[in-house]
Amino acid sequence: MRIGIDGRMLGNTGIGRYLRNLLVHLAREDHENDYIVFMNDENNQGVDQENFRFVTLRPAIPIYALSEQYRLPFEICRTQPDLMHYPNFDLPLLRCCPYIVTIHDLIYYLYPEQCPSKAAQYYAAFMLKHATQHARMVLTDSQHSKDDLMEHLQLSDEKIRVIFPAAEESYVPRQPEDREQAALPQKYGITRPYIFYVGKHHAYKNIEALIYAYVQHNEIYRSFQLVIGGKRDERRNDLYRLAESLDPCGQICFTNTLAEEELLQFYQHAALFVFPSLYEGFGLPPLEAMACGIPVISSNAASLPEVAGDAALLVNPHNREELADAIRKVLTDRELAETLRTKGLEQARSFSWTSAAKEHLAVYEQAVSQRKAR
Repeated sequence: MRIGIDGRMLGNTGIGRYLRNLLVHLAREDHENDYIVFMNDENNQGVDQENFRFVTLRPAIPIYALSEQYRLPFEICRTQPDLMHYPNFDLPLLRCCPYIVTIHDLIYYLYPEQCPSKAAQYYAAFMLKHATQHARMVLTDSQHSKDDLMEHLQLSDEKIRVIFPAAEESYVPRQPEDREQAALPQKYGITRPYIFYVGKHHAYKNIEALIYAYVQHNEIYRSFQLVIGGKRDERRNDLYRLAESLDPCGQICFTNTLAEEELLQFYQHAALFVFPSLYEGFGLPPLEAMACGIPVISSNAASLPEVAGDAALLVNPHNREELADAIRKVLTDRELAETLRTKGLEQARSFSWTSAAKEHLAVYEQAVSQRKAR
């Protein structure tokens, strides 16, 4: 088989990390089929196997740009793949071969206000329907997302395949003697044990509830800082003003974008990870925290119970009192924290990129065999 993969979103975003891990593990597992990865830069992610070819698009073809509708199909057709894999609903309307698409969630469909404009809302809704209806198969990250696809886009059960992602292999508990890493939080003004959140700052992430819960107990507020990772969002000035108004002692830190190495270190040194999101297609951050040996409090909404299992303290994200009480319990009950830490490590090990890569390969083979049968 010759498999084309749209790699333009490679990077440190959620989809970018999904792509990176998929490529690395496909390269380890499959030495027979040929892969063509279409990129906007020359970073091959450390994949140098002979059966992987990286095509650098010059000039670059940005995501959501008009050029992806006429230049990208041309570049793809030149390589004559048997199948294309798109990691997102944003794909060319013109095609020269069958394709599969990964839909990680229906955020833009269920929460259209997250789109930057009305035009973007209409585009996302149209492309979600088009991409899934014309795909040979649709991949998604959780059973909850599969249910959403069936309910809202009327896809059949047989057309959707759930493949769970996993935490990065480098996400492991820190070593006690690693003093260099311990200095990193101080660079950001973190001088006390801290509660950690990382992710986008969109409204559905429910960060306001975390801030309210954090400041509710004076003992917690005085003893622990709250670190909120993720790129600052110019549309969320209301969130940043709220944090300032409730935080007279400067205990809340917004880090802005973190480099991959910094993100790992912030996970490893946290006293507690809290993820109060109202909706997730999968919810990788709680799993990453578990892999680092950090106790986790998670929302019980959407796909998050699938991710957390019984290894996190699950709370109603709409109940700030419940969230505040959960934070107090984990930070004051060492036995509970240790139980969550132990269960979390075990839960993280139950997800594997090796398994995910093999499942992707099986889908590629099935999709190509369907083409040949027609």
